[in-house]
Order: sequence, then C-alpha cells, then structure tokens
Amino acid sequence: MVWYTCTPIAFSGGGDFFSRDSGLVCKGLQSLGINCKSIMPLPVLHGDIGEDLIRIEYPKLEDSKWWRSIDATNVILYTWGASKYRRVAEAVRNSGARVFINLDSSGIVSPVTSALFYRTVLGIAIRSYGAILGIPLGMLRNLIFRFYVPFFVEPGRVVHLKSATAIGCISPSALTMWRCWARTYAPELVERMYLVPHPTTDDLMYDASIEKRDMVIAIGRWNDTEQKRPNFLAQTIEKAANLRGKTEFHIFGNPGPVLPVWYARLAMPIRNRIFIHGKVPHPVIANALLQSRVSLCSSSHESTHIVSEEALCAGASVVAPCRAELSSMLWFTSHGSGRLAVEDTPNGLAETLLLELDAWDRGERNPEEISSFWHSFVSASAVANKIRCLLEERESKT
Repeated sequence: MVWYTCTPIAFSGGGDFFSRDSGLVCKGLQSLGINCKSIMPLPVLHGDIGEDLIRIEYPKLEDSKWWRSIDATNVILYTWGASKYRRVAEAVRNSGARVFINLDSSGIVSPVTSALFYRTVLGIAIRSYGAILGIPLGMLRNLIFRFYVPFFVEPGRVVHLKSATAIGCISPSALTMWRCWARTYAPELVERMYLVPHPTTDDLMYDASIEKRDMVIAIGRWNDTEQKRPNFLAQTIEKAANLRGKTEFHIFGNPGPVLPVWYARLAMPIRNRIFIHGKVPHPVIANALLQSRVSLCSSSHESTHIVSEEALCAGASVVAPCRAELSSMLWFTSHGSGRLAVEDTPNGLAETLLLELDAWDRGERNPEEISSFWHSFVSASAVANKIRCLLEERESKT
C-alpha cells in the first residue's frame, strides 16, 4: 500500500516542513515502516528534500487519473476543509484511495453553529485597529459573514469533507465544535470525525538525566502583534520577574518591533534574567524546552498551540490565558501539566505563572510523567498510527 501526505500550497519543502504538520506525519508513517511521500505543487524551492517530496503542477492534484497513476491507496490531506480545495479531495476520493482530512482549526468556523464566531471576529478587529475603529469594523464583518459563510462557504466545505473517509480534529474542544457544525450541515459526517492532534517529532522526549532549571520559555512569531500579543507577553514576564528573583525567561522567535524596545528599558537586575534569542534552529529550541519548567503562551487565539505540545513532550508544563479561542489549552493543561489564567490580563497570567512555578518548587510536577503521557498522544509515530488505524477501521465499516 502506498501512502501520501498532501498540502495544496507550495511551502518550502526543507527540514522545517518535515518537522511539522503534513511533512511530519509523512515522517511518522515512515517510522512505522510505511512507504510514504509528501506532495506539494510546483515550483521546486531551494532546500527541498527531494527523496521525500513530490512537486507537481497544481491541476494534477484535481485529477483522479493522476492519483491512480501514482498508486495512491491512502492520502492524508492538509486542506483545512476549505471550499477552494474541494476538487483536490474529490479527485483523491474518485481515484479509489482512502482519504484522511486534517482540520487545522479550533472549530469556530461558522456564525450559524457558534456564537463564538462573532466574538472572535470582533476581538481580532479590536486588537488590530483599536476600539474606535475595531468595533464598527468587527460588527460590519460579522454582518457580512452572517450571510456570506452559510451561502457561499459552507456548501463547498460540505462537498470537501464528504470526500473524507475519516476527519481529524486537533483537540477535544475542536472535535465538539466540528461535530456541532456537522449536525447542522451534514449529519453523516459526525461519525467520521475523530480527535487527531498535530504531531511533534518522535525524538522530543524528556530524559531524566537532563536537569529542569528554574526557567520559563516563550516561543512565537512576535512580529504578529494581534495573535501572539508580544506586549502582553512582555508585561507578563516583567511582572513575574519582579516577584520571582531567580527565574530565567527565554524568548525565541522573530522579536518584532515590540520586544527589543521593551527589553532595552528594563532595569538591569531583571534584564540579566531575560534572554531574547530570535529565530534559531529547531534543535536549539528543543534543548531549551528540555531544560525549562514552563512554556508560556500569550496568544489571543490558536487553532492549536504546537509549541505547547512540544513543551509537554519535553516534560515542561504550560501556562496560558483561559480563552475560548485558545480551547486546545484546556486539554494541554490537564493531567497535571499546567494551568490557565482565569483573568486574561498580563497581571492575571503572571500570577498564574508564579503559581505554576511554585508547584514545581513543591515537587508537584513530574517531567517524566508529563512527557510520557503526552508523547503517547502527540508524537509523530503516535499520530500517524492513529490515522492508519482510523482509515482501516472506517474501511471495515463500509
């Protein structure tokens, strides 16, 4: 049997691609001894890993004959259930292959099935443009979406997802939201939807020989001021650092314009314990996660938070705001692996972070147990094996 993962966007096909999402699922299947390659549209890009990647003209993705020509028997699509990619899903299904569709979404996708849709759209507008412009703009967008999504988006999404043998939802709350959507638009899809998280690399697992330091890590694209909220992060870290005199704080990722200015004005005793590393190779981040006690998330919204998954596999716990738009964090903070800030403010998040660090001081966090538990759910081999089992199970039922 020949397996493929496919995304219809021409991402770079280098090491970063094969360390997450569809590229990493491909590697997970290979680790199980399954023949698998990833497929993306042309053009060939610098750094592509040729032996594991097939680049083709986009129209071939919509051609069932082409899929039959490569003997595809199982195809994992990272197409977000988007209407514009429905012909890709239909072509794979019509080729005779079994189709797994990954839904990289929190499930807040329809104004018809979730009132959270309106709140999310309004919140993004306010954070992007301020309250004076953001409130009327967000209300206008919600009015447009109320009529546009059900009549112009959902029909194509339904067609797309009906091509699936099985559908993966990336957190328990996302699964609940997507099943609610399915009951409204396509009830037969409910039984095809399952919890299948995003994968992390198999080698990211805590080793008891590594000492957990009094250290907090935050990773993100800090130039994205609306979603990642670097100013929120900065205020949280400054508050926590003032109240806890020995903890180190390490920030990774593009620092953007906010963090360097904030860092430059910090008092020296605090600045000496805060490190802005910028964008670094993944092995450097993995090493930092293995040494850290806590991974801090300040995002306003995420479909899921892969950094938190990686932190858990590295034996760290996670701290984040309690937001409906961060629903995956409800799952990630279960099993003694973190906590959520009820108050979505820098002070509230800082206080929650300090409580979590206190739990580490008291020996209430076990990095080996955290790592082992979450690795069994989100490692690439575990995710790939679950997809394999789901497709086999679904085929036996049809």
